[in-house]
Amino acid sequence: MAICAAGPSNRGGRHGAVQQGRPCRPRCAGSVPFSGSHGSGKPVIVIRENERQITLSHLSCDDLIRCPTLQMKQPPRAIQQQLAKATALLQGGDFAAAQAAFRAVLKRDARNFDALHFAGVAAAKAGLPEEGAGFIRRALAINPRSAAAQGNLGAVLIGLGRHEEALISLDHALAINPKAATAYHNRGVALLRLRRLGDAIAAFDHAIALKPDYADAHNDRAAALADQNKLEESLAGYEKALSLRPDSVPYLVNVGLALSGLQRHAEALPIAEKALRIKPNDTGALIMRTQALLALGQPADGLATIDMALTVNPGLVQAHLWRSHALILLGQPDAALMAAETARARAPQDAAALRGYGFALSKLNRLEEALLSYDQALNCQPNDTESLWNRALALLALGRFEEGWLAYEYRNLRHKTLAARKYPTPLWWGEQPLKDQRLYIYWEQGLGDTIQFARYALLAVAAGAKVAFSVQDPLLRLFKDFDPAITAIGQNEAPTEFELHCPLLTLPLAFGTRLETIPAWPGGYLKAPAEDAARWDGRLPIGRRRIGLAWSGSQTHANDANRSIPLTKLLSLLHPDDVWVSLQKEVREADRAAFCASGLVDVRAELGDFADTAALISTLDLVISVDTSVAHLAGALGKPSWVMLPFAPDFRWLLGRDDSPWYPEMRLFRQDRAGDWEGVAARIGQALRL
Repeated sequence: MAICAAGPSNRGGRHGAVQQGRPCRPRCAGSVPFSGSHGSGKPVIVIRENERQITLSHLSCDDLIRCPTLQMKQPPRAIQQQLAKATALLQGGDFAAAQAAFRAVLKRDARNFDALHFAGVAAAKAGLPEEGAGFIRRALAINPRSAAAQGNLGAVLIGLGRHEEALISLDHALAINPKAATAYHNRGVALLRLRRLGDAIAAFDHAIALKPDYADAHNDRAAALADQNKLEESLAGYEKALSLRPDSVPYLVNVGLALSGLQRHAEALPIAEKALRIKPNDTGALIMRTQALLALGQPADGLATIDMALTVNPGLVQAHLWRSHALILLGQPDAALMAAETARARAPQDAAALRGYGFALSKLNRLEEALLSYDQALNCQPNDTESLWNRALALLALGRFEEGWLAYEYRNLRHKTLAARKYPTPLWWGEQPLKDQRLYIYWEQGLGDTIQFARYALLAVAAGAKVAFSVQDPLLRLFKDFDPAITAIGQNEAPTEFELHCPLLTLPLAFGTRLETIPAWPGGYLKAPAEDAARWDGRLPIGRRRIGLAWSGSQTHANDANRSIPLTKLLSLLHPDDVWVSLQKEVREADRAAFCASGLVDVRAELGDFADTAALISTLDLVISVDTSVAHLAGALGKPSWVMLPFAPDFRWLLGRDDSPWYPEMRLFRQDRAGDWEGVAARIGQALRL
């Protein structure tokens, strides 16, 4: 049976700027070891001296009685019987009674090794680890050559957070018994908590080599791999552990969280359902289900699920953080801040709680306060990736580009936003001159990001480089004739030869971009294929203003619930004196009836790629869009465009302005309060009538 010194942390999911503790994976500072794994990373206490060490939870009474003692001579029969009764209580899980029984033995025989050793085990199990360590040390003073006692002392010390001391005891245990799989496992746990991930994996490998069906070792090895951002390997490890214990709820939760970490949320959800069928009130499974539901665009169901977890355990910090995140996605930032404040009050030194509070503040545009909260989180956990990431986004949204672009490089520590690739040639940071150099620039993140930051490839050409530019396949035809010195290649392609390489969103840092030096490109920097534009021009009515409308983005976007608009809220804009063209490639089921009745020109079947959409936009007089790739495309084409923004927008739109320094022909219409699309529509309607 495992001893746990700290509550489980939850690594789930872990989304871009919506992270509070990834948020899908809020991690408690100093907690063990990661990933919602409420069964992982826990030291195991054993009580056998022979090679096949048995965890307490699997031990029978006979095993205990046959366990060879290390007494110099056999104790009297009465003491043996008393010891047997005490060990039976220990094996039965009655730790307080077992502790009292072992104390009774010690009153009669103060140097009884087994009584001292097992009294320590019982005390640790009863929640008295300091007392337990003291008893085990007394046992080891009698015989320091007991591998089990040395190993158990190590397990108790891990529970006390004294990991370096634990390693000393565990190394003693392994010197005595090199085949002690449990000692290797516990050694891995200690190393994992010390963030010595490679050494931890090696220790778990030793344990598995000695005991291939060691489920806990497979599970905790997977935890270490996840901390190394090796998420596919980590998932395989969790699945191996689960195959050994198919009905283990903790292992099911870990598999589900690993799937969510790989953005495979639709697969994670049935795993959560299975775990909850086995144990309906398991808070880890409820949190994991919440994570999957939020990622799948079901925030109302996610909120209901996390409220169930809080009914089970009202003090669960992770659950309050997830509740905050669900409320943010439901457009209720004030309520979200209250939930995050509850988490912070319960755990004022918890990096995840401080980060979650900062994230909730950011959704109220209180970014300076959010930065303070992120800094507090980093004081608790200096390498907390999500705090570093969210801090970068806040700096950029405030226009503090000199700090912000440098901090934005922390995205390379996150699996979801990992951008930099490994090549033999140098990564370009702006130091080397680009003249006569072959520079390989590669896409990252979304389609809109590629369109927005493609302008930097033109800056590289102006600096003398010949550029190979890898873009997502739906953009390939659009960028085919971008510039004579730029060769556009597909999303999975790389040039055979290049001197330098750079991920696309590192280029603002490399070029030293500040707010006042944004390369704005009046008139746009992209052109639609002329033949396609001519085809569209002949299709649309002439003599009336042509307006394109995009009201929703990708449903898989983490902030879709706040940035997309139900079409019904915009129908009042569709005046028959104008020609209104839908720029949606897909129409959601919830919008279908409104779309059919709207009179919008439906061209979905003819929008094959972004070159088609660009050609259509080039024939329009105005584009009205939510914050999605269509908005960036219109801006890059130099087309007059109006963008409808949520109250707390993405960093690139900054705060408190109705223009964009990135797109001179663009006008921004912001919500005055969260969820107020009616106000945005009213102001756009007014502007259309001017």
